[in-house]
Amino acid sequence: MRKASLKLSVGVLTLVAAGVVSGQASARPETEADGELRLRGVRFFADDSDTTTPVAEAAAPPAAVVTSKPVATPSAPVTGVATVATPVVNAAAATSPVVESAAHPAVEPASPPAQAPGSAQVAPMVMTARLTEAQALQAERDRLNGKDNPASPQTSEPPLPDDGLGEDGAFITADEVTSPEENIMLARGKVEMRWEGRLIRADEVRYDQSTGKTVASGHVQTINPDGSVQYADRLEVDNEHAAGTGERIAYIDTENTKLFANKVERIDEQTNRLSEVIFTPCELCVKNNVTQEPTWHIQAGSITQDKKRRVVIYRNAIIKAKGIPVFYMPILWHADVTAKRSSGFLMPKPGYSQRRGATLEVPYLWAVSPYTDIIISPEFSSNLNPLLNLEVHRKFYSGDLHTRFGVTNERFFDNKGRKWGESDNRGYMLLDGKFDINEDWRWNFTAQRVWDKTGPGLLSWSGPDAAPISQAIAVDQPISNFYERYKIHEGFPYAGDFSSNSRRLISQINLVRQTDTAFFSASLISFQSLSIAEQYRLSPDLATSPVLYLAQRDRFQPAVAPMIDAYWSPDQEILGGRLTLSANAVSIIRKATPSEDIFPAPDIANPDNRGPVDTARANIGLSWRRDMITPGGVKIAPFLEARQDAYLLRDYYAASYPIPTGQKDSRRVSRSLGTVGLDVSYPLLRKFSGLTMVVEPIAQLALSPDSQIEPFLTNEDSNAFEFDDTTLFKANRSPGFDLYEGGKRLNIGLKTQLSNDSGFRFSSLIGRAFRENPEENFFRTYKVGNTTYRYDASSLANTKSDWVVQAEVDTGKGLRLYTRQRIDDDGSIRRGESGASYFSASTQLTIRHQYDKTALRGMKNDYNFTVINGELVPTEGYHDLQLFGQHFFTSNWGVSGQISRDMLRERWLRSEASIIYKDDCARFELVYQRDETALLQTIPGKASESISVRISLATLAPSDDDFVNVR
Repeated sequence: MRKASLKLSVGVLTLVAAGVVSGQASARPETEADGELRLRGVRFFADDSDTTTPVAEAAAPPAAVVTSKPVATPSAPVTGVATVATPVVNAAAATSPVVESAAHPAVEPASPPAQAPGSAQVAPMVMTARLTEAQALQAERDRLNGKDNPASPQTSEPPLPDDGLGEDGAFITADEVTSPEENIMLARGKVEMRWEGRLIRADEVRYDQSTGKTVASGHVQTINPDGSVQYADRLEVDNEHAAGTGERIAYIDTENTKLFANKVERIDEQTNRLSEVIFTPCELCVKNNVTQEPTWHIQAGSITQDKKRRVVIYRNAIIKAKGIPVFYMPILWHADVTAKRSSGFLMPKPGYSQRRGATLEVPYLWAVSPYTDIIISPEFSSNLNPLLNLEVHRKFYSGDLHTRFGVTNERFFDNKGRKWGESDNRGYMLLDGKFDINEDWRWNFTAQRVWDKTGPGLLSWSGPDAAPISQAIAVDQPISNFYERYKIHEGFPYAGDFSSNSRRLISQINLVRQTDTAFFSASLISFQSLSIAEQYRLSPDLATSPVLYLAQRDRFQPAVAPMIDAYWSPDQEILGGRLTLSANAVSIIRKATPSEDIFPAPDIANPDNRGPVDTARANIGLSWRRDMITPGGVKIAPFLEARQDAYLLRDYYAASYPIPTGQKDSRRVSRSLGTVGLDVSYPLLRKFSGLTMVVEPIAQLALSPDSQIEPFLTNEDSNAFEFDDTTLFKANRSPGFDLYEGGKRLNIGLKTQLSNDSGFRFSSLIGRAFRENPEENFFRTYKVGNTTYRYDASSLANTKSDWVVQAEVDTGKGLRLYTRQRIDDDGSIRRGESGASYFSASTQLTIRHQYDKTALRGMKNDYNFTVINGELVPTEGYHDLQLFGQHFFTSNWGVSGQISRDMLRERWLRSEASIIYKDDCARFELVYQRDETALLQTIPGKASESISVRISLATLAPSDDDFVNVR
C-alpha cells in the first residue's frame, strides 16, 4: 500500500524525520452515515510491507482495547474514506473509560444514539493509554519559561515513559478526526500524539495525502523523550522529510536554556535554517505584563545547520547584556551538535599583564579520530615572541594518555616586561598516562620538564648602593619562575603514583599489581626542582633592580632506580589475627653531593668531606595484630612487628677526604628491628536527655630493643615527620624505613565525644608519649663553631614528649571549629593549627592559623644557630594566617575576599577582594589582587597589584584571571 506519514517538528534545528501516521489506513468507524466519518482515539501502526487493504477484522500486534462512552458530536461532510491500520477500536457504551489488554483485539460495533438526518454521530473516546493523566499534566508547559509565573525557578520535564509503540507505531487522540474532503485528514481539538517516545500537542493537525504535507497549528507543543520542550504557532513538513517550516518557535532544553525563532525551515535533509533567533539560559521575568530583558542573550539574524559539513553558522550575531549590545560578530560558526567530534577553533582567551602586555591565545581543536584529539594553541603577546602550546589526548582500550607541550624563543623578561640576556629556546613538557593491563595489573607514568635556563650576557649586581659591582651569572642554570612569567596553569599536576607539593617536577614510571590480599609496585623516579635556590639583582640600581630567581641544577637532584614495595596477607586469620608480610627495596643515585640534612654524623656532614653517596636498601618484614573485646567492654589488641634491613652506601667520601684507616669508600650496614606491644582502650558511653557522651581512655605499650646508632647510615625517607593526634598511637612513628623507633615506650591518651539531637558534635583527644630511655635516633647533630650540639624537633627523643591536643566542634548550624596543638610542659605552643568555618545561605567564611617554633634557623635569628646555656634554642619557622570570606547582602549583590598573611615577615603574601553580582545565568566580579610572593614581585619588596573583571556566563566558559597558585 502507499506510504503516508504525519510529521511534526520535535527539534530546534531538525524537524522530525519519522511519521506519526503511516500507511494508507484501514479503519472501522463507530458510526457511518451519509458518507460521514469520525474517528476518536485511534491508534495507528505503520507497516511498509503490507501491500493489501486491511479489513476491519485483521489481526494486530498486542495492544490495548479501548472502551469509550458514546457522546453526541456534530458531523462534517467527507468526500473520501480515511483508513487506518489495526488494531481495531472497540467502542462499547460504558459509564467510564476502561483499558483492557488483549492479544488480538476484536471489533464490537456500538449502537449509535439518535442523530439528525444527514449527519452521523460517533462515540468520542477518552483515552488512557501509556500516558496517564497525571503524566500529561506534569508534561504541560506554558510559553517561554513554561509556568504562569515566569520569575519562578524552572526545571526540565522528566523523561517520558516508554510507550511501547516502537519506531513505527503512533497514537493520536483528538476531540474529532474527520476527512472533510478527499485525501485530507483533519484532527481538531486537543490533539495529542505519542510517537517515537514524544508527546506532541496542537489545536489542529491537517494531513494531505495527495501532497504529503502535514500542517500542525495552534499552540503546538512537543515534549521530547529527554524532557526538553518546544513550542510553535505553526509547523509544516512534507511527506519525504525533505522540507518543512515552523513559525514562532520556542524551545526549552533540559537545562532550561531557551531558544526563540520567528521561523524554522528545513531546506533539505542536510540543511536547516532559523531566522531572527534569540538564545538565552536566563529566566524571563514579567513585570507589569511586559517581559523584561534577560541578563544576557545572543541575537542572530539567522542560524544555518549544515549537516553535511557538520557545522552551524551564525550571521549577524550580537551578544547583549540587559538588552544593550556589547559584542558583534558578522559571522560565527561552530561544530554541529549532531557531530560527536569536530575540528575547529575554540573560545579565544584574551588578556593583559604588565609582564607580557596584551595577549591573545587562539586554541584550535583537531579531532584526529574518535579517540584522539589535538589542541594547537598559539599565544600571541604584544611584548613577547609567540608561545606555542600543544595538547594531545589519546584514549586506548586500556587507558588514557595526556600530553602538554609549550615552546618559544625569547629572552628572559622580568615582571615588568623588561628583557635581559640573549634569546634562547624555552618551554615545558607535561605528560601522563595510566593503563590497565588486566584486572590486577596496571601501569602509569609521568614525564614533567621545564626548559628555561640562563644564557650569556646576564650580569649580577651587588655591593654598596653607591658603587655596585657586577659579575657574570653562570650559564645553563634553571630559572624558577617560567610558569609564573607565562601564566601556565596546573604546571605541577597531581598525576602518577607520586606527586610533590614543593615546586618539584616528577618523571616516573610505575608498575602495580593489587588484589584483595596482595600488593606489588615497582617504580623509577627522577626530579626537577623549581624552588628558589639562588637570586641575583640584574641592574646596578639595586633598590629597584629586578631579581632573577634560579633553581638547583639538575645534577643535584637524585634519581630513584628502582623502588619496589610488596605486601601479602593470607585470607585466613593466623592465631586469630591479621598477618602481613612485606618487602621493600630502593636504589638512590646522585651525581653531586647531597644536602647535609641526610647525614646524622657531624664529621661527615661537612660538604667538603662527603661524596655523592649512592644508597641501596633492601628489607623484609612481618606484622601481626589481633583485635579483641572482653566481656567487660575493654578493647585489647596485641601486635607484633619485625624487620631486617640491609644497606649498601657507595661514593660516601669526597675524593679529597682522608679516609680513616680500616674504612672503605663503600659501606654495608645491616640491622634487625622488632616490636611487640599491646593497645588497650575502654570506651564508656552515657546517655542523658538528648545528649550522648563517650569517654575513652587509651594506652599503648610498645617494647623494642634499643636502637643501634649507625652514624654512616643516611636518612633519606624519614627526615621530616609530624607528631600529632594521627601518630600518637603508632608503635613506629617514622614515615619511612631509614629511621626506626626503639626502646620501651608508653603512649597514653583520652578521647571524648559529645553529641545531641540538634546536630551538635564535639570530639577531643589529649595525650603524650613516655619512654624509658632517650631515643638517640631522633636527635639531630649540629656543629656550631667547634662545638657539637644535639637537637630534637619532634619532641620524641627525650623521656617525655610534648602534649598532643586535638579538638573539633560542629554546632550543626553551619559553624565548625578545630584545633591541633603540640604543647610543651611549660605551656608554650611548639606547633599548632587552628581554624573555623561558617556556612549559611548567604555567607561563607573560613579562617586558618598555622604556627611552628621547632626550627633552628629562621628569619628571627638571621638563619643562624642560637645557643643559650649550652643548648640550641629553636625559633619560629613559620607563622601564617589565611582567610576567605564571601557574603551576599541581597540575592544578587555580594562581596568576597581572601588573604594570606605571613605574620613572621609581616607581609601579605596574597590578597584578593571583589564585588560580585550574580543571578541565575551570570556572575560578574570586579577583582582587586595583590601579590607579594617573591616569584611575582615587580621589584624586591614591592607587591604586584592588579584590577580585573571576571565574567562567568551560564553554558559558556568562565573568564580567565591572573591569579596563579604558587607552591
